Amino acid sequence: MARKIRLFSPYAPVPLARMLEKEMDREWTQKEKNKGRVMGGGTEEKILLRFVQHNIRNDFATCLNGKMVPERGGTMIKARLGRARSLNVFMIFWFGFLGFFMLVSTVLVGSQNVPLSFKLPFFGIPLLMMLAGVAMLKFGGKNAPEHEEKILAFLADTVKAREDRDTRLTDII
Repeated sequence: MARKIRLFSPYAPVPLARMLEKEMDREWTQKEKNKGRVMGGGTEEKILLRFVQHNIRNDFATCLNGKMVPERGGTMIKARLGRARSLNVFMIFWFGFLGFFMLVSTVLVGSQNVPLSFKLPFFGIPLLMMLAGVAMLKFGGKNAPEHEEKILAFLADTVKAREDRDTRLTDII
């Protein structure tokens, strides 16, 4: 589950963006290839970070997506930390599309005019695909708390960003 977060960095937005860009442009070390690292991009107004592993694509990876605003002589990062919103949209589409086929297949199961060799695959394949979607949701983000910690530690080490608990959370993205 994604959560909203506010981080404060003592650096202004432009130097902060340059520091992050410099960190993203450097080569992977052997340790990072084995364990993974925080990667991303953005501008002086936007930020997108995610934990990635070398040569592995994981769309279920934890990401920090938000905006950077100059505040109190530094930068306030107002962000959302968790799975990407696009993943939620895709999964709603996935289950909705397969749910339609499951609905049609339940009608076909009761029909006497359709052979069993057509009924079983028409019901079974969408069912297996739905189970695969559930498994992806369950196991795709199994390391999410650990990755959240690594993203926050990366920001703390790189740009001295700390969680800002003193301000209200009403104006977050």
